Amino acid sequence: MKDNTDILKLRIMLAFLNDCGDCTVMGLSRTLGEKHYTVSRAISCLEKEGLISRKTKRRPYLTKAGRDRALFYSERVDTTLAFLLSSGVEVESAKSDGLLWALYNTEDTMRTIKETVKKRRIKDILGSRKQFMGEVLCRNMDDGQYKLPFVIYREDVKDGNNISMANEGFEHPCTLSIVNGSGILQLRYTDMSARSQATGKIMTGHVKYVKYFDSGRYINADKNGDILSIPASSLTFKNIGKGLNRVFHGMVSLKMECTVGEFHMPEATAIFTLFI
Repeated sequence: MKDNTDILKLRIMLAFLNDCGDCTVMGLSRTLGEKHYTVSRAISCLEKEGLISRKTKRRPYLTKAGRDRALFYSERVDTTLAFLLSSGVEVESAKSDGLLWALYNTEDTMRTIKETVKKRRIKDILGSRKQFMGEVLCRNMDDGQYKLPFVIYREDVKDGNNISMANEGFEHPCTLSIVNGSGILQLRYTDMSARSQATGKIMTGHVKYVKYFDSGRYINADKNGDILSIPASSLTFKNIGKGLNRVFHGMVSLKMECTVGEFHMPEATAIFTLFI
């Protein structure tokens, strides 16, 4: 495997971190399949950067800064490998590209990859279940903030459309926040607009309140500022599809009231659905 200098330096740091055995220049040259002088030059660069010490000439070692850097990239490599392998990439290609991704991806990209890996992991864990509750999902997922797409449907089709007006009353996507195995769905309110059938003018409005169905009754959802919170335990999930095409479809019944302009719409029942 032919590397540019940055990739080779990363491979050397990971070799030291994982204590590959013979971490001399000659040993690393054999382990990494690189020429002796190429490895020696890369180690000299790492030494100048304060990441490797050669106080013991025959046995270089990672400094504290070097170990911290190696640990940082080691986690990135593990994450990208998990993502690429679960995407069907061949092992050797995943190993090669995983180093590039770990080294050059932005933090934002890595957060997205990590979140995707966690979602795929839960699909492996619960993949044999046809249906399960939200509390089971959250108990088996890692703590974190997960961005999830959702749709709010009306109970009945109207004018060939069954998407609720309330679907525009929240920002998309929503957030599933899991702490200590317990999950809360968080939706951020936003103004919505509709054209008056009487005047043709655009009117703005908002969702006034939301109740969710749980344990045989409708319960008022918590509202803190512009954030609406619904316990993830109130959702029922269905397992659809297989492999990379598997989707967890979560649902909960809602009652809500919306206002548009000066009009207060009557309380209506809707179905909140999300997808993992």
